[in-house]
Amino acid sequence: MIQHIYDSHYEGAERVREFVKMWESIRNSVGDDERYEFVLARLKYQEGYAIVWRDAVCNWFLRVSGIADTKGRVGHYPNRIEAESMQLAGYVPVDVEPAENASGGKAVACQAPANKCATSFHFIGTSGTYQLNIQFFDQNNGKSKFRVFVAGHQLDEWVADDTLPSANLGGDTSTRRQINGVTLHDGDEIRIEGIPDGGEVAALDYAEIDPN
Repeated sequence: MIQHIYDSHYEGAERVREFVKMWESIRNSVGDDERYEFVLARLKYQEGYAIVWRDAVCNWFLRVSGIADTKGRVGHYPNRIEAESMQLAGYVPVDVEPAENASGGKAVACQAPANKCATSFHFIGTSGTYQLNIQFFDQNNGKSKFRVFVAGHQLDEWVADDTLPSANLGGDTSTRRQINGVTLHDGDEIRIEGIPDGGEVAALDYAEIDPN
């Protein structure tokens, strides 16, 4: 039964990922650009949230049952870099409750008096093109800003201003930014900057580097 729980949640997350690809495949058939981008953004949010839900459920059952995933997935994320393990400037590690709502049970938060914080780490691997996923928390009591740099060059920026249901760090506010087509070379520094706003602390959970 436990293995079925693992398998079904991984299959569900993969199915949601396929929804994004299906929508992207009909880009030229959708005449309304605004509607296309709106739906794409919603589908990508659901893709990220499916991973949050998958990990939360599977890791809870792993912790309670002690039964390992026969496919070696649950609790093992070789492409994931936890924010609390990165080099931190202004950010501080914080516990997330329940622990399953954050990878490793922790996040990093940019807390007062800092008005800008940063995390950084170095890519170690084969040079190539990758998808960079940033898992962050979008609380509903502010509009934090984020910027991502690779080897000193700004790659992306966004404002965490979605309408999510909580001011707390947890499953309800965990979301993901996908950056496709990222060229990485062994040793490149990846730096994520967060600027808090109001009660929102520009919190980060992890970064994940997947083959594009």
